[in-house]
Amino acid sequence: MLRVIVDNTAGGDRTFASELARRLEDQGYEVEVRQPQPTTMFDTAIHLVTTGIVLRVPERPERETLAGIGQIVRATLATQPSLRRRSRSIPVQLGETARVLEWIDVFA
Repeated sequence: MLRVIVDNTAGGDRTFASELARRLEDQGYEVEVRQPQPTTMFDTAIHLVTTGIVLRVPERPERETLAGIGQIVRATLATQPSLRRRSRSIPVQLGETARVLEWIDVFA
């Protein structure tokens, strides 16, 4: 099964990252969770475009696999306590690059 990294090193949301990782593991994905360093500062005074959470995959997944990951992300977003948290977008990026393969949100 595909290896997925739930990258929360920017300090986006520890609870969401953990829940997303658990759901991915439940579906058979090999998951690594990256937590922020204790020195990571998160400035809440600025407008954030993303949640700070990125899903990283080592290779471009097949369409069906990406759709499955999307369903898991959307189900996890749907359980978030606020509208702002439920309506954010999560990028799926190729490896350690900034190349986004797909944006996943509840509106897809």
